[in-house]
Amino acid sequence: MKTLTLPKGSPDPLPELAAYLKPFAPLFRRSTSRRSLERYVTGLLSDLPRKNCETIAQAVANTSLEQLQHLLTDAAWEPLALDEQRVRLLVERSPAKAVLVLDDTGLPKQGKASVGVQHQYLGTLGKQGNCQLVVSAEYVVDGPTTSQHLHWPLSSCLYLPETWAEDQERRQSAHVPETVTFASKPELALQLLDRAQA
Repeated sequence: MKTLTLPKGSPDPLPELAAYLKPFAPLFRRSTSRRSLERYVTGLLSDLPRKNCETIAQAVANTSLEQLQHLLTDAAWEPLALDEQRVRLLVERSPAKAVLVLDDTGLPKQGKASVGVQHQYLGTLGKQGNCQLVVSAEYVVDGPTTSQHLHWPLSSCLYLPETWAEDQERRQSAHVPETVTFASKPELALQLLDRAQA
């Protein structure tokens, strides 16, 4: 098996990225988590063909696979609080007159272990396929009164099919929290609408 050799990115944070991440810092109690977040986002902004913890750790200086995995799986931070801060920053910089677009998107998957994967309709292919479905709320500005065309994700939620929701063994194996129960795609869209209004 051929090993991927990548040049290491700078050990110093990009000034623009550091400024962008500064409002998120209070959401991470430990300085190591804040540093791992900066390194992870640096990797996401890179030209890497595959952006996972392993390739990011290889390409971005002053990080390791263990640090990035810890950030994503074990570090103490609240995803909804982070998302709310992201939305606040985007709203401050976006035109006020926009439309909230609710949609579902299929993500093709080969295996069956990823949460919510099953044979279901996949709009991107226009047919049935093995996939996960994500219901999303998008902030869209595209009107005749402005020359600004803007579109950014407000929030999203993974659709958990009923067969998954009722299969305790499968849920445990995939670490699906007990609080996550079956909800139809329209019900998930209404939850996202409530979150957007809040």
